[in-house]
Amino acid sequence: MVLVHPVDGKLRGRPINTLARRLGLRRLITQSRQAGRFVSLTLLVGLLAILAECFMSYSFFVYEADIRGNHLLSYEVLYEASGIDGYSIFWIDPKAVEASLEALPYVREARVRSWLPNRVEITIQEREPMLLWRTKGKALWADWDGVTMEPIRDLPGLIRLEDELAEAVGPDGHLDPNIILGIRGIRQLLPEVDLFYYNRLNGLHFTTPDGVEVRLGDGQDMAYKVQLFDAIRRQARIEGRSVHLIDVRYPESPFIR
Repeated sequence: MVLVHPVDGKLRGRPINTLARRLGLRRLITQSRQAGRFVSLTLLVGLLAILAECFMSYSFFVYEADIRGNHLLSYEVLYEASGIDGYSIFWIDPKAVEASLEALPYVREARVRSWLPNRVEITIQEREPMLLWRTKGKALWADWDGVTMEPIRDLPGLIRLEDELAEAVGPDGHLDPNIILGIRGIRQLLPEVDLFYYNRLNGLHFTTPDGVEVRLGDGQDMAYKVQLFDAIRRQARIEGRSVHLIDVRYPESPFIR
């Protein structure tokens, strides 16, 4: 087709890029865009299907755990305390599970790891009861940190502490750690001593295997009092002196009889 220019009257031809060709190119672009959208939509639907399978498939739900390191507490008690039963592995927060387990007085530390599809491993470090603390008509376990626990079974060989009026309680409600320090110090010197007493008058006191009554007083300066008792005991042996009472409740003026 030939066109006359309305200004200069010259004959001009339509550019090579005709309207029909432009329409064809636009159709191709439109079709390409539609195809791209279809592919994207297909991928999105597939991804959503995979996610739905992960969150809803029973293969990813937890119904047991691998629990290690427990001696006092049973598998059932620890598994229930973990709070993971029946949950998808994707919803389990190891730190939250650790906090739940460490809320048990018997658990010093817990470590939790998880793997797909539904495996959970729990490693427990339990507290070790060292003392049987009898107070106000009941018995409690206590470890060397003074943390107390309800006894859950018989444990032979525990050191006994008789405290009828619960006067050995520390500020946090557990066993006073200073008193435990005294017991540990005496046990290092005299491992055969396994019975201690505590009251407000004499504080921590006990009887040695050879019949000497020892009064250590309250928890103040307990490490020094234990050392002082040991020095007096050794000196009495060197001198061949018969001793029936060593009282170091007031370390600046110890009493010996």
